[in-house]
Amino acid sequence: VLYGARMAPPVFGRGLLEAIPEATILGWADEFDEDNDGISGRPNRVMDPVSGETRLGRFGLKANAPSLIVQNAGAYSEDMGVTSSIFPQESTFGQTQYDELLDEVEVSDDTIETVTLYVQTLGVPARRDVDDEQVLRGEELFAQAQCAACHIPEARTGAFPDVAEVANQRIFPFTDMLLHDMGEELSDQRPDFLASGSEWRTPPLWGIGLTAVVQGRTEFLHDGRARSLMEAILWH
Repeated sequence: VLYGARMAPPVFGRGLLEAIPEATILGWADEFDEDNDGISGRPNRVMDPVSGETRLGRFGLKANAPSLIVQNAGAYSEDMGVTSSIFPQESTFGQTQYDELLDEVEVSDDTIETVTLYVQTLGVPARRDVDDEQVLRGEELFAQAQCAACHIPEARTGAFPDVAEVANQRIFPFTDMLLHDMGEELSDQRPDFLASGSEWRTPPLWGIGLTAVVQGRTEFLHDGRARSLMEAILWH
C-alpha cells in the first residue's frame, strides 16, 4: 500500500486551465533542460476512462486527471465511495470489506456534468494591490529567482465549445501545468502514471493570498507542511 498526506487545493479557475490548449502546455515542457536554464518540466500522460485513450494530465497534485469531469467523478469514487458511469467499480473492490454486490451506479451522468460545469465556471479572485511598491518589487524578485520559469504568469485559453465563458481569454494563473522533480524531501514515494514520487504539478498561484481569509489558516504544499508562504518558498 502506497499512501501520502494530501491538502485539497482550491477549485476556482479550473475551467480556464482546462481551456489552455495542449500545444501551449507541451510548448512549455523542457524535460531534459535543453535550454540550460536549470529548469525542467514534463507532462504527465494518463489514461482517460471516458475515451479509453492516453491523454495529457492536467489536474490533481500530480496531474493524474485529463479533464475536470474525470477528476470530479474520481472524487465521487475515491473520496466518497460513490460510483458513476465513469468509475462504476466500488472503491473497496479487491479489499476485504468489498461486498461483491453488482450495484447500479450511484450518481447520474447529469449530476456529474452539472457539478463539472459549476467547477469549470468558478471565477478567480481579482488580483489586489497591483500598484503597491512592495508587490511590484516582489514581482521583480519572483522573476529574477526563476520562479516564473515554472509558475508561468500568463497564458491564453483557446476554443472551448462546451463552456464559451472560458474560451479565448488572457489569464494569469502562474503555472505551467507540468511535472517538476521537487527532490527527495518533498517526495511521498508514491508514483502516479508517469509522475515519480518526487514529481509534482506546478500549482496555480492565483488567489493564494486569500487562503487565510477563506480557510482561517494557511497550509501549503501537497501535504500542508508549509504553514506560511515563506515556509513554502524555503521548501523550494
